[in-house]
Amino acid sequence: MPAPVFWTILVLGAVAAGGYLAAVLADPETLMHLKDLGVYQIAGNRVLDGVSVYDTPLLGHTRGVWEFVYTPFAALLFVPLAKLNVPLIVYVGGIGNFLILAVAAWAALALLGYRRDLRLAVFSLPVAALLLWCEPIRQTMAFGQVNILLMTLVLVDLALPDSFRGKGALIGIAAGIKLTPAFFVLYLLFSKRYRAALTSVISLAVTLLIGFLVLPHDSKTFWSGAFADPARVGVPQDPSNESLRGMFARTIGVTGGQQLLWLVVAGAIALACLLLARRLSSGGHELLAVTLCGLTTTAVSPYSWVHHWVWLAALLICLLDASLRRWAVSAWVGLALTFAVASGGVLLLLGSDESSILTIPWDHQEVNRNAYLWLTIVALAVVALRLKKPAQDREAAR
Repeated sequence: MPAPVFWTILVLGAVAAGGYLAAVLADPETLMHLKDLGVYQIAGNRVLDGVSVYDTPLLGHTRGVWEFVYTPFAALLFVPLAKLNVPLIVYVGGIGNFLILAVAAWAALALLGYRRDLRLAVFSLPVAALLLWCEPIRQTMAFGQVNILLMTLVLVDLALPDSFRGKGALIGIAAGIKLTPAFFVLYLLFSKRYRAALTSVISLAVTLLIGFLVLPHDSKTFWSGAFADPARVGVPQDPSNESLRGMFARTIGVTGGQQLLWLVVAGAIALACLLLARRLSSGGHELLAVTLCGLTTTAVSPYSWVHHWVWLAALLICLLDASLRRWAVSAWVGLALTFAVASGGVLLLLGSDESSILTIPWDHQEVNRNAYLWLTIVALAVVALRLKKPAQDREAAR
């Protein structure tokens, strides 16, 4: 890594960290309220008290509001949070999530081929600090959500050598906490890493077994249908649902034929992503392949809040790396566009009343409300065109 790049990122990261910390201290109720972490703590307490985490909402009595939507295995992982007092829970939510983000940045840079040494570990800290100004990361930090952890488990797993016998286990654990990372098992299959895919499935099965052994009632409730009950999350047309299904629900509805249309389009996007990811992986572009899978998983998920889109942070790392190459004009354009769409809090510094483009009021709000979805589709299309061009060039040279 060139020294000017290292020191520039180090300085910018320090400024970004200072600005973020100042913003949190000025408005902790917005940027560090940790509502979801508090709900995880309630789930941990219920496990200790022998009370089901699924039979009733964790807070209040309204279906679809503050219900536990993770696996029984996840509830067991939240037990250590049960007895933490307020100062400690804030440290876990704030400092803990930031350190996990730094590990994610390290794994992403390792996947790009950077030497895995102390210098890279140090460099990962300012990169993570810069990512605090990415809206999904910012919201995950504010809620104390698990999304950064899940992304980190996947990135660290895929950063392991293919020869490592335990490769795939962390993906299985991530899927054992929340089902959506199971998409990466398909990625392992499509990229012909069958042993890692099998390890992921075994790892996931172990989390299920642990759940059934320790929480048999909740496991039966969850796996017999609660995991697929959309009412536990909320109505699909909710303005906060920034997935493909949310967009369809708000524009054409999701009943009957519309529901089938959503499933067909989501399946087509998922398949296209996996085919592109296989090409990228075989060509040595592992991080971009994994990032597209992460974004696609969020796009085709039935319900995606803004903090689910943490894979935009990995996309920013991909584009930042690409922009360091000589004459990388298209990479700079992509980086600027992605940052403009994904940034959080930057607009406030520029005098806007909105923290991101998602909530800017105008007559066609559905356009910016689905900005992450459009960005994902554009990214898939650009990658497909770039992969197609070399093939056309080779054909023309024959």
